[in-house]
Amino acid sequence: MHKLFHGHGGRSHINKPLPEPLVDPDEGKTPIGELVIVPIQGRDLPNRERFGKQDPFILFKLGNVSKRSSTDVRGGQRPRWKDDQLNIKMYESDAKDATSLYVTCLDEDHQKNDFIGNCVVNLAKVLEYGEHDDWFELTYKGREAGELQLQLTYYSFVRAFSPTRFRVLFLVCWFLFILFAFTTY
Repeated sequence: MHKLFHGHGGRSHINKPLPEPLVDPDEGKTPIGELVIVPIQGRDLPNRERFGKQDPFILFKLGNVSKRSSTDVRGGQRPRWKDDQLNIKMYESDAKDATSLYVTCLDEDHQKNDFIGNCVVNLAKVLEYGEHDDWFELTYKGREAGELQLQLTYYSFVRAFSPTRFRVLFLVCWFLFILFAFTTY
C-alpha cells in the first residue's frame, strides 16, 4: 500500500515500499554435493483423461526442496521428457533428510492436476556410486501405475580420502620425518 506524504515545498510524493531484500535460504549452509535428476520417459502409465491423451509431468521432492519437470503435452501413457535436467544442492545440515527422493507423476489439467502415481527412490546407490539409472515403479492406491525411467547422478563436493591416498601421504610424511631427523643430528 502506498502512502501519500508532503515533502519539501508542499509537493506530494508517493512513498513506495522498499523492495524485500533478497535472502538466500541456503546461505550459511555447507554444500556437500548436488543431485542431478534427468527424467527420460514413462511407460504403461494409466490414462487419467476422459477424452484425449494426458499431459504428464513429474514432481521431485528431496528434503524440503521440490522440483518440477516439464510437461509432455499429449504424452499419454508413454511420455518422454526432452532436455529436462533438475539440480538439487544437498547440504550438510540436511543430509539426514536426503536419503529418499519422493517422485510424483501427475496429469496437468487447467482445473486440477490428476494423480497418476508415485514412488520413493532410495538414494543409497546414487550416493555411494555416483549414479543410478533405472526404471522406477509407480503405484496408485497400492496398485501398479506404470514406470518412470530416471537418470540420477550425484556430484560430491567433499573429497573422499581413499586408503591409497592415505598410504601415499603417510609415506611422504614418514620420509620427511626421517629426513628431518637425520639432518638435525
